[in-house]
Amino acid sequence: MALPVARSFVVCLLLAALAPAWLLGQPAIPAIQPDQARPAQFQATLDSPGLALAYNEADGTLVVAEENGVLQYWQKPALLGVRSGESTPLILRGHTAPVTALAWSTGPTLASGGADGKILLWSMNAGAVTSTLTGSTGIIRALAMSPDGKLLASGGDDAAVYLWEVASGKLLRKLEGHAGWVMALAFSADGKLLATAGYEPLIRLWDVTTGAKVREFANVTPMPAGQVNFVMCLAFSPDGKRLAAGGTDAQIRLFDTTNGNQVVACAGHTSSVMSLAFHMSGTVLLSGSKDRTVRLWEAASGKLLKSLEGHQSWVEGIALVHQGSMVASVSADRSVRMWDLRPQPK
Repeated sequence: MALPVARSFVVCLLLAALAPAWLLGQPAIPAIQPDQARPAQFQATLDSPGLALAYNEADGTLVVAEENGVLQYWQKPALLGVRSGESTPLILRGHTAPVTALAWSTGPTLASGGADGKILLWSMNAGAVTSTLTGSTGIIRALAMSPDGKLLASGGDDAAVYLWEVASGKLLRKLEGHAGWVMALAFSADGKLLATAGYEPLIRLWDVTTGAKVREFANVTPMPAGQVNFVMCLAFSPDGKRLAAGGTDAQIRLFDTTNGNQVVACAGHTSSVMSLAFHMSGTVLLSGSKDRTVRLWEAASGKLLKSLEGHQSWVEGIALVHQGSMVASVSADRSVRMWDLRPQPK
């Protein structure tokens, strides 16, 4: 009697392996066609230059940080064009200077950092500040939230990286070693590694649990005498095996996270790369640049798949929206744009 049971068990395993994501209770990744990417219906005008973006997939809310110290946000019906032409945002006020960084993953808590040196935690359910984090000094240049929403990393002018507990606002540890401003932070998808970089040609990987530095490697490119390639943005691939870095030399480099070796380069931007995001499929890397474009790259080869044009000034931030079927971008031209990555209807 053992043999039929064993066969049934094997059949169940095979079915589980072959089952579509919806059958297993996981959201399916919508099909995308990068070379057909195009403007979507949603577009909004800001009151001042936009400096950063954050998106929460759970409730479909997009938040924009502005130079005038205000946060504006839109909810799913407006973003998807369900309510045609409706782009009036909701407003959050709490900073007294430009909001320079945002972070949001799962849960209702959004983090914002500003030129006023403040790090604010917001309950997006209530639309109110729940905590003000103290301990860092100077302008907050970068924020990143762990995928489970439990940890927040911050960096800025004081050259240190701070790890905070989101629920309590407690400072857990301070990571030191950078020689200048910390401009870029990224958590790996499993939350175990934190990548940090900034105003020096070095990238560091840290063990989130222990605070120990795991690896340090160079983001090197020939530059004119006296100039350094600063790292402005970082992004881990979904499997954590690669780390993408963009900087002031207009190049994007992908590194092997196990040894720090460069494995792919994406060349094509003509000015600083300000924002990076891997599509959840892992096959496409997206970038936003001061050259006013959003670009889509084949992650495996670095091949340019599409350049999206329309912004009239620097693209400061990008975020994947609606299960990766769209990408939002914010610019110093005071606009937020949405781009559709899905295949063109036949």
